[in-house]
Amino acid sequence: MKKGSEFLFGLLIGLFVSTLILAGAIFIWQAQAVTYIPPPSPLPASQAPADLQSQVDDLARRVDKLENDQSFTLREIAWKMDQKLYYLGGIALVITSFAAFIGWRTYKDLDADIREKIRLSLENELYQLDPANLTIRLPKGHPDAALIRKRLELSGLHNIKEYLELNKQCLRGLTIVPVNDDDAEQRFRNFLAQEKPDPELAAFVLYTTDPKFRVSVPDTLNQYERVATANMPATVITAVLAISRGLHKEK
Repeated sequence: MKKGSEFLFGLLIGLFVSTLILAGAIFIWQAQAVTYIPPPSPLPASQAPADLQSQVDDLARRVDKLENDQSFTLREIAWKMDQKLYYLGGIALVITSFAAFIGWRTYKDLDADIREKIRLSLENELYQLDPANLTIRLPKGHPDAALIRKRLELSGLHNIKEYLELNKQCLRGLTIVPVNDDDAEQRFRNFLAQEKPDPELAAFVLYTTDPKFRVSVPDTLNQYERVATANMPATVITAVLAISRGLHKEK
């Protein structure tokens, strides 16, 4: 139904443009045709009248000849106009068809673009308002991965994926990063320095189970706006909800 209305709108535009072109062409050609009406041929000098009656007869012949010439010229103009109207009608039909096609394609593409932008905008806003839409990445093979997943699912967070190591996919959503020693912490800092994640798109929870290890506040936690720490599956939920609020799906 919508495609039909788009096609009809394009067809109307084509008809309007064709009408303007047709009217302009007729006006120009008619003006040219009238401009070039040939004048009546002069009578030979040998036929010049000698008296009043001869002048009257000569004038009557001139009038008759002028009327005949004008009648012939008008018939010729009418015939040429008919021929030109056929050509103009064909041109108008082509223009109308082309305009209808362009109108249908243009409005179809415009409608698709508008729908896509609205969909992305709604998804982006819902992504910020509802944490259930948040993409959460768990370290694959981690001993506490199953417990963390269970806690997340009980909290209504079901969009959970796994990863082997920090990569470009971790630049979207929230990533739980296991950090139990200085080397793991340094790898995370290197990731921040190399990939430069956007705080509006990515957040990180540094998960440590070693009670003796402490993540450096000035060197790590203060280097990125959306980073928190957790030391057990229960506190992961608190950290996730604390730093993920307001994340964008796309910027």
